[in-house]
Amino acid sequence: MIENRQHSVVGIASVISGILGLILYFIGFFFFSFVDNRLYGMIIGMILGILAIILGYFAKKDGDNYGTYGMFFGMAVLIIVLITILLTTITSVETGYY
Repeated sequence: MIENRQHSVVGIASVISGILGLILYFIGFFFFSFVDNRLYGMIIGMILGILAIILGYFAKKDGDNYGTYGMFFGMAVLIIVLITILLTTITSVETGYY
């Protein structure tokens, strides 16, 4: 028997903020050619990723499965941002371009 469960608003907000964090990060990183604009995209994506993790935690605590998905998207954003920051820092130190 299929259970007809309604998802909480917090769980849905968690998933949406996680997906928006990924999208805005990739838009900010790939479609702007200046370093400053990439930084803005990464910062907005990181803020939305943290928000997705926090909202996902509260939704998961209430028993909503969307909280797990939101936490997954939020962690994906933070891991991608961390890798980008590490690779960009190493590259900028080697080339002398800040």
